[in-house]
Amino acid sequence: MAENKHVLLQIGGNWCIWCRRLYAYVEEHPRLKDEQAKSYIVYHLNYSKENKNLDILKELGYPQRFGFPVLVILDAKGNRLHTQNTGLLESADSYDEKNIIDMLRQWSPAALDPALYTK
Repeated sequence: MAENKHVLLQIGGNWCIWCRRLYAYVEEHPRLKDEQAKSYIVYHLNYSKENKNLDILKELGYPQRFGFPVLVILDAKGNRLHTQNTGLLESADSYDEKNIIDMLRQWSPAALDPALYTK
């Protein structure tokens, strides 16, 4: 990708209260939106009774095993780098901004630059 960004798949659906909460939480927190925009192209992949996208989920290593929403990070070539159980990003009945930012930074293209780890 010319933009040097990864792809962040948010997998879930409108039927899922935690999926809606995550979407709203990111929209309401400018730091999260900025962090995503800096390193990721975000794509929402639907999982519903009508369209389970099972072929895609199989290719992604069955991320639905963590429940929904689930986040999958792909590199620019479509290789899966990380699958994030979003339950680990929750706090009470919402999400934790610091934990989400940390996860986004830890899997960003900059964090995976081999030059950082060769010295």
